[in-house]
Amino acid sequence: MDEAKLLELFVRLGYITKEQAKQAYTEKQKDEDIITTLIRLGFLDDAKLADFYSRNMPQRFWKDSLEDVNIPEQVLKELPEKLLRKYYIAPVKYEDGKLTVVTVNPFNQSAINELRFKSKINTIIPYASTRKTVENILNKLYPTVAKFIEEMETEEEVEIESLPIDLSPEALAAEAGEAPIVKLANYLIYEAVRLEASDIHIEPYEKKVVVRYRVDGILRIFHEFPLRVKDPLTARYKIMSNMDIAERRKPQDGRIRVRIGGKRIDLRVSTVPTVYGEKVVMRIQEAERYLSVKLEDLGFEEDDLEKFRKAIWTPWGMILVTGPTGSGKTTTLYASLMERNTPEVNIMTAEDPVEVSIPGLNQVQVNEQIGLTFASVLRAFLRQDPDIILIGEIRDTETAEIGIRAALTGHLVFSTLHTNDAPSSVTRLVDMGIEPFLVGSSLILIVAQRLIRRLCPVCKVEAKVPKDALVRMGVLKDTSEEIVIYTHREGGCEACNHTGYKGRTAVHEILEIDEEMRKLIIKGATSEDIKDLAKKKGMRTLYEAGILKVRKGITSLEEVARVLAK
Repeated sequence: MDEAKLLELFVRLGYITKEQAKQAYTEKQKDEDIITTLIRLGFLDDAKLADFYSRNMPQRFWKDSLEDVNIPEQVLKELPEKLLRKYYIAPVKYEDGKLTVVTVNPFNQSAINELRFKSKINTIIPYASTRKTVENILNKLYPTVAKFIEEMETEEEVEIESLPIDLSPEALAAEAGEAPIVKLANYLIYEAVRLEASDIHIEPYEKKVVVRYRVDGILRIFHEFPLRVKDPLTARYKIMSNMDIAERRKPQDGRIRVRIGGKRIDLRVSTVPTVYGEKVVMRIQEAERYLSVKLEDLGFEEDDLEKFRKAIWTPWGMILVTGPTGSGKTTTLYASLMERNTPEVNIMTAEDPVEVSIPGLNQVQVNEQIGLTFASVLRAFLRQDPDIILIGEIRDTETAEIGIRAALTGHLVFSTLHTNDAPSSVTRLVDMGIEPFLVGSSLILIVAQRLIRRLCPVCKVEAKVPKDALVRMGVLKDTSEEIVIYTHREGGCEACNHTGYKGRTAVHEILEIDEEMRKLIIKGATSEDIKDLAKKKGMRTLYEAGILKVRKGITSLEEVARVLAK
């Protein structure tokens, strides 16, 4: 099947739109497979690919596991790794002169012919699979990280006490520039981005170095390295992020910018001295993802999206987005600003740090060490004729007062607070010393949000929960209601990296400040009073929003219980 027909099939079956098909055809790089193009542009993902193959060609969809892969060493040597990785083809079986492979595009006959020519194996049988499965098989057959470690000097494992007290910065810098460490440092970033991780943790212990990635909000160990990797790897990341490699007693912060697969990736790097050496944590920010995200992509229910959109198009007032660290507040705020980002609007932001540089926004990095605080930046903003102001976080009374003053004098102000739910944000501002009448007069909407994991669409299974229990939990209105709810499959599948979950979505609690609510706030009401009135007016709590996602088959009861309190 040629590329045009394949794109037409994807469009007809609803996996991509006509516009996406045209864009993929236009932006396809030389020698790139069309499915790889669709994945690179974000139009296709593993879940869609697995769904397409399992529904439309189940007999050609590879269902075995990684343990079943068995390729003789002699045959593996004849297979060109570069070509396999380029076209996402992985060998899984060799028998009687026939090679069975799995690939993201079994219709790509030219890639199969090229493999046949270079390997001198005449019979190649292609099966379909996801990109993740192919990569897992290739990484098993060609263990990249293991190679990096082997290339490093093979010395005896040493006890922590017998390590030298100090290594000179010159020696560390020289070692950090050696090829194996450079390759390893780059590979860890590449692998984390490929797995769609949000953070990389490199942690030194007494006898080893552990690398963990946070994928879909959950930290998991991916690698354990010998202790000799610790100092040169840490030094390499410090060099990449312009830190002082000689300073290992104090915490440091830096930034790395890389390009992976044509995408610009920013990493915010932090080091902290621990008992066994410096721990490195890197927060991964994909700039293009922020630039293309829309409010419709954020998991808002239809009625909530209508309320939120109405608020962000209000000419003045304050909108608060609340939740703990890592709850998606920045994404929600950036999506809101992108919707309002037109030449007629002057948008100014004060952030610590500036997560992603966005064209059209005037972004200021707060630096408290030189006196460039949120409050001082906001005072300057008010002399810059702004229409919309984003305050990265309300941390103190002064910042809150200036933000509220700006909201009351004709500006639309966005900001964040660290509170557990929407109603308690009101009392938090009052506790900070802001008069209730100022809080009530300036606020127009508060959004509390959390991120919950989505069930893997490929392997999710029906949950067997008694109906009376579902009624008690609020999933069913009564026992006569017929709804199928799902849970994750133990051990998952290749598409979800054996977790049972793939990706995350947000759940929201939206508190609208109307005239009645405003009067209640001005009277000095408690968060419970505010919550009661909001619920009477139809506010959906975070737990209720999570249960709605369970009813829709998006997530599981276990995930709602893990993230949200009833």
